[in-house]
Amino acid sequence: MRKALLLLGLIMLVPCLSVQAHTPNVMMSILKEEGPAPEDVLETAGFVAGDGIKFKVGDTTNNTSMRISIDLDNNGLFNDSVDFVSPWMVYDCVYDENGTLLDENCSESVVFYFNGTNGSGIYDYQLERMVNGSHTNFWLNTIFVGIDDHSESDLPSVGDCFGAGCEEEVVDSSEGVEEGYEKYIPLLMIVSAVGLVGVTISLINEKKDYNEPFIEDKESEKSNPLNDSVVVNNITQNIAIQDSVVIGDVANIRVEEE
Repeated sequence: MRKALLLLGLIMLVPCLSVQAHTPNVMMSILKEEGPAPEDVLETAGFVAGDGIKFKVGDTTNNTSMRISIDLDNNGLFNDSVDFVSPWMVYDCVYDENGTLLDENCSESVVFYFNGTNGSGIYDYQLERMVNGSHTNFWLNTIFVGIDDHSESDLPSVGDCFGAGCEEEVVDSSEGVEEGYEKYIPLLMIVSAVGLVGVTISLINEKKDYNEPFIEDKESEKSNPLNDSVVVNNITQNIAIQDSVVIGDVANIRVEEE
């Protein structure tokens, strides 16, 4: 019995000791004619180590290509050997009728994950824009990568719009009320279960108390002599049966012959 209780306790502790694994999220960055959107990945974005950023060209200008470089060693330079440098990307690659790239080196987007030695920290990244083979613009911005501590936060999720220019989401008050009610459902279930157990125990006790007087009456009837009244030829005589001996006024009983 003690082993079973110990095993049950260990099973109950497993959910408390387990650590929820972080599922990598991918944030979208659109490379527009005016620059990247969003420009900076701020701390409030909730971007943490293990997550990635997908840089996708959104500039539809003809003969335009863009490139992303991330300064991973934070030395202020963008080197192909130690930093991340993407290939030149365009808005729309050309495919054949089977969906195969005609130019295997053509890219419309690129994804970079911040993990391992390139985890939490603040990184500079550069966007270069080239039109008809000539550099026309470049932008320098920062990416904040937080520590993945698996704790809940009120910060926006990765991919959410933040900062100026984002529409405010109107929250329906009725949804908040429903969410508030949902918090009390487990408590109500526990209270209901306890109440059901209490009612069951009460019914069992009442049934037991009801049967005890009935049993006592039966026992008293067995212990007391049995007194009956016998009517013979309209004459009532008292007869007591005790220990298989008939006692009573039997002398006056008269049997009439037909």
